[in-house]
Amino acid sequence: MLGIPHGLNRKEQAPMPIFKFLATLTAALLLALAASAQALASEMMDQAAVLYSQRAEAGKAQQAADVYGKVLQGDPKNEEAAWRRSQALYWAGTHAPEKEQVGILEKAVEAAKQAVAINPQSLPGHYWLGVCYGVYGKAKGIMKSLALVDPIKEEMAFVTKAKPGYEEGGAYRVLGRLYFKLPGLAGGSNSKAVENLKKSVELGPQRWINHLYLAEVYLATDKKAEAQALLKQIIAGPAQTGLEPEYADWKAEAEKMLKQAD
Repeated sequence: MLGIPHGLNRKEQAPMPIFKFLATLTAALLLALAASAQALASEMMDQAAVLYSQRAEAGKAQQAADVYGKVLQGDPKNEEAAWRRSQALYWAGTHAPEKEQVGILEKAVEAAKQAVAINPQSLPGHYWLGVCYGVYGKAKGIMKSLALVDPIKEEMAFVTKAKPGYEEGGAYRVLGRLYFKLPGLAGGSNSKAVENLKKSVELGPQRWINHLYLAEVYLATDKKAEAQALLKQIIAGPAQTGLEPEYADWKAEAEKMLKQAD
């Protein structure tokens, strides 16, 4: 009769039950798949970021948005992918032919809503939702979009409460623009526009779009000297790092407005 080798007992000699082996193997495979999916998502996020950095080239922002969309297909709870998709669609929509803007900007709104649904405290989610509501409303037409006024104010109230200086006065910039563009009967007010835009300039002294919007209100209210001073600041620059494509737009608009103001 064969004996048990020295140092082993019957329990150690018994093979692992098949169900336990399969469970262990399954867990290991799931971990490997999760790690692979996470690595792929990270690679795609990097790819989208590169595409967005090239947004001055036609089609690049839309390509970035598409990649962020693919990330969300694999991970519907990826808050960053959602708000960055909204940001990319904002650029794509505001630089698209007029007839295409509404459709693109509607998707930008949906992406920002997704970010807020994922995380109700998402600061960039709330910010981009308010911004995209604004440009979506502009594309549709002010009178067709009056229902968006209160939602825009609500999103910006969230931002100012959470972080007043976010995006260098971004919430005040949005509110200032809103009050300037709204008809008086719908709550528009040049004085409120100036109040908010001055605050945005204070919080973002080199975020030149703040100055551009304030200059536009000044020109509309016959404050030519104040407008010209702001426009000259924009043209002198410089562009903030990472915002070179935006600055090119702002500078071109400032030069145009300055010629009209002369």
